[in-house]
Amino acid sequence: MAHRYLSALAIVGLVTIATPACAQTNGYPYGRYPDREYGRAIERQAFDRGYREGLEQGRNDARHNRRFSYDRHGEWRDADNGYHRGDGNRDFYRANYRRGFEVGYRESFDRIGRYDRDDYRYRR
Repeated sequence: MAHRYLSALAIVGLVTIATPACAQTNGYPYGRYPDREYGRAIERQAFDRGYREGLEQGRNDARHNRRFSYDRHGEWRDADNGYHRGDGNRDFYRANYRRGFEVGYRESFDRIGRYDRDDYRYRR
């Protein structure tokens, strides 16, 4: 009878030890996803949303002669535009959104600023 309890206790112990290993993040440090493809899809979605918003804000800042500063925008600070609870870990989403926002902002700010400078040179 004692042998039966020891076997059950051993199984519970092994399950307890193995459970954290099963809960790994599939290579995604910020969240747990059912599979790698789902995690990549969320990563792309967040990056793309941030990128598009960054393009718009960078364009506006350059056209209004504001200084380069993506982090002053509420969209960058919040970084959860388009996030849904089913998307997994919010910090993972935010990190990718911010990365996309920064890339988009820099591209449009530099592009608008460069064209404005070139245009000014030719108008003189």
